Amino acid sequence: MADVLDLMGPDEMADPGLSAARLLAGDRCRRYEGFEPPFYILSRYDDIADTLLDPSTFVSGHGQGPNFVPPVGVVSDPPQHTFCRRLVQDDFKPAAIAKLKVRLEEIADELLDEVAGQDVWDLHDHLSFPLPVTIICEIFGIPTDDIWQFKLWSDASVAALSAQDPTVYFEELDRMRAYILDLLHQKKPDLDDNSLLARIARARQDDIDITDEEAVGLVLQLFVAGNETTTSLITNFMWRFLDHGLWPDFCAGKIDVDKAINESLRFDPPLLGLFRTTAEDVEIAGTAVPEGTKILTHYAAANRDPTMWDRPNIFDVARPIKKVMSFGLGIHFCLGAELAKLETKVTLAALARRAPNLKLVNDGERIGPFLFWGRKKLPVRWQ
Repeated sequence: MADVLDLMGPDEMADPGLSAARLLAGDRCRRYEGFEPPFYILSRYDDIADTLLDPSTFVSGHGQGPNFVPPVGVVSDPPQHTFCRRLVQDDFKPAAIAKLKVRLEEIADELLDEVAGQDVWDLHDHLSFPLPVTIICEIFGIPTDDIWQFKLWSDASVAALSAQDPTVYFEELDRMRAYILDLLHQKKPDLDDNSLLARIARARQDDIDITDEEAVGLVLQLFVAGNETTTSLITNFMWRFLDHGLWPDFCAGKIDVDKAINESLRFDPPLLGLFRTTAEDVEIAGTAVPEGTKILTHYAAANRDPTMWDRPNIFDVARPIKKVMSFGLGIHFCLGAELAKLETKVTLAALARRAPNLKLVNDGERIGPFLFWGRKKLPVRWQ
């Protein structure tokens, strides 16, 4: 099993648990030749934790995907990362996120109202995608007139992150950058505008305005991270619960929502892993890794490490809560983790109230990029 790893092959794309099993059956630090340039993969929980907690040796500034890209925004290293994180973190702290609950409930009900008369509807298209996109637009102060355009751009961004040839997505990404830059320029002179986008536009570092490139990069990172993973968290949760026949018990209050969300994040992490780059020659578990090498910290494998969890390959919604690796660790821990959990809770509560007899039509369709795990289509019926 350990010698047939194929992260982008059809079997492992259909079931990342297969990748996790093959990784965990092999070396702790494994060289992967199925991408150019090749990279190393860490799969054990403790090895990944050690790596993410050592940001000076394992840096983010060359990109958190398999390709080497210039540092920008929160995907950079201190001190630039520290500055960018401080600039935006107040908007994503628990107290700020809690204030969004009522608005999220309104959005969820509005979206369900729109499909109330349809026998079959798509949970991704009509709920799990538009809800997080709408709220992240409102947080930024971005118009919500055409969220499907934002979805197209967001999909292009995540596809480019893990593509062997990211240049095929550059045209769409250039359009998105131009759109965001125009908004930044509009908002910058309006000192009464206190939206996150306006504050980024007016940000200064060491008494110097941040560049257009830095501002746009930061907005794009937060925008994409603020909707893609939450969309997949919701669809993965509902897909697994409906497929396993657990939805009636959830609606009846027999399943703890916090344990259930944690188990969904463990078993079906929306982001299967992210990359770091070695800042020097290192040795990991007896394997010499040269300076300037990409390393994939495979969250999905870490979440099934048998030294951390009993029966790790069983989806168990009663499993005691333990810190999963799905939001990362250390200075790059996901800024939007609290928002993602609240969005998911609100969505599940709305569905439990209005769709207790919801049924799965079929398994839908997997999203494309190999680093991500979720459904881009999930057809359901009311009963």
